[in-house]
Amino acid sequence: MKEKSNFGKAFDKLLHGKDEDHETAETGVETVAGFDPEPSAAHIAAVAGAQAQPPRQSAEATITADMVIKGSVTSASNINVFGTILGDVNCENDMVVSGHIEGNINARSFQLVSGSITGDINAKSMVDLAQGSNVNGNITAERVSVDSKVTGNLSASNVVRLNANAVIDGNIKAGSISIQEGAELKGNLDIHKAQEKIEKL
Repeated sequence: MKEKSNFGKAFDKLLHGKDEDHETAETGVETVAGFDPEPSAAHIAAVAGAQAQPPRQSAEATITADMVIKGSVTSASNINVFGTILGDVNCENDMVVSGHIEGNINARSFQLVSGSITGDINAKSMVDLAQGSNVNGNITAERVSVDSKVTGNLSASNVVRLNANAVIDGNIKAGSISIQEGAELKGNLDIHKAQEKIEKL
């Protein structure tokens, strides 16, 4: 009589709970079937370790609409602001604001969805100001996109985009500029490409 194949052994084990021999640990059928009535200590530890580790998510701090923070805020995580901050904000990651901030802001990237900022905004990558928002302060970033009112100077190492609802009362310094019809500017333009330094040998 022929010896049963691994598939046949696994099928019997699933249907009848039979385990004719203990070769399944070597063949891997036990692992595939996943119905070991007495799993090894190593298997239990591996499953427990996998379940104990939640999926990695980027951390976020949220200032809710009913919150007023008086003082500086520093965070290594993303920050969502729906409330009010009366103080400087230093964020190592991204900020999204739909509230009010009175203080200077430093972040990796910054987006003002609605609300207002009174203070300077410095971002490593991008600043995006949506329609209906208001900034009273200077803005410095790699890229700046404005569809709102800004009273202050804009400085971008790359590009400044003024959308149709942009109203700028200040000077603009950038590598390039894009201006949609309807945008208003009261100030000077300084558009220049960054020059590479060439060392003579």
